[in-house]
Amino acid sequence: MIIFAVFYEPGKPARAAKSSEEATLISLDSSIIAAILVFLVLIFALNRLLFQPLLRMQSERESRTSGLVAQARKSLDHHLELFNRYQDTLKNARLESYRRQEQVRSDALAKRAEVLEGARKNAEALFQQSRDSVQAEVRSAKDQLEGEAQEIARRIAMTILQRQSST
Repeated sequence: MIIFAVFYEPGKPARAAKSSEEATLISLDSSIIAAILVFLVLIFALNRLLFQPLLRMQSERESRTSGLVAQARKSLDHHLELFNRYQDTLKNARLESYRRQEQVRSDALAKRAEVLEGARKNAEALFQQSRDSVQAEVRSAKDQLEGEAQEIARRIAMTILQRQSST
């Protein structure tokens, strides 16, 4: 088997090999078996000493990275759930506060209405009592004035009668 080789030398044009000795790059003899054996041993050694540890380290790094990402997602989900529970608790507390505030306000309004009703009844009772007292005083004053008017009328009549009898 003859292989043509191109030899390049700077400054000279490329030329094709002319002789068969010059053209043979690899000769098939017993040294090729040794080269193949060295190549196979080298591949086996590189596989055991370099490629397998490198692949194992890459897969371990990938698993750690994936594990950390999964753990970060899990932690994020957990904290998001805690935040949502916090928001729900806060919302419920506000609603409960508003409900209690409304209850207190309605109780205060009811108490106010009750107090106002009691005050109104007391005022009406006091007014009625005052009216009755004033009416009683008016009757008493009328009776007294009537008695005094009769007394004055009797005195006037007596005075007039005594003057007529003396005339």
